[in-house]
Amino acid sequence: MLLQSLYGLKQASRVWNETIDKHLKSMGFEPSDADPCVYMRGEGDDECIVWLNVDGMLIASRHKAVIASVKAGIAEKFRIKDLGRARFILGIEIDYDMERRTLGISQKVYTEPIIKKLGQENVKPCLTPLEPGVKLTKADEPQTEDDKAKMKSKPYFAKLSRFLENAGEKHWDAGIKVVRYLLKTKDVRIVYDGLLVAQLEAYSDAVWAGNRDDRRSVNGMMLMLCGAPVVWRSTFQKIVALSSNEAEYMALSDCVK
Repeated sequence: MLLQSLYGLKQASRVWNETIDKHLKSMGFEPSDADPCVYMRGEGDDECIVWLNVDGMLIASRHKAVIASVKAGIAEKFRIKDLGRARFILGIEIDYDMERRTLGISQKVYTEPIIKKLGQENVKPCLTPLEPGVKLTKADEPQTEDDKAKMKSKPYFAKLSRFLENAGEKHWDAGIKVVRYLLKTKDVRIVYDGLLVAQLEAYSDAVWAGNRDDRRSVNGMMLMLCGAPVVWRSTFQKIVALSSNEAEYMALSDCVK
């Protein structure tokens, strides 16, 4: 008879999430409506935010005493390991400058292995991720079985293109250019300035009929906070816009949702 969930069982992750969720709520935290993995408690100087990723956590507050009390509350029920100030999480490296009150994030430790895997560490870097005027379509996909087999043998192609199911040489070349762009920009960071007013700014744009295969337009959006982006994405619109004006309004609507 199994009296409790074991690591590796199908339901183990769900049981764990229900358990930690219940405990955090008992400590006064409530999950965010926008992201249920983010828990919040208190306001002003007493505000505390807990970010949960499986069994890893980030705890943020204006005061160390608040953070310490949250750690103690969690430790009452679970055995925890305090790793100190966050430096690396989910492929993102975090740098702090307490004097200038800035926080920088980068993915150098994530991009360098990809660059090396594809043998691009000693090539000439690219200034842009894609050549101006390049339009990738399904017409560039390989037609013969031999060509398909050749392209599927390319390493790390899943990182490079949405044409994964049937990628062609043109798609691969475009992907390699992206890697060379990463080589050029691997030391570039996103830096948040704590001295700036924390006012959210939103930007949107659209490329009308950007998909040459089905004429769907492309949405682009970015949310800025403290002088740097916090949310950004580019997606195809679900329906075909009949004008550039319509495409722009659809992009704006998606941005403010």
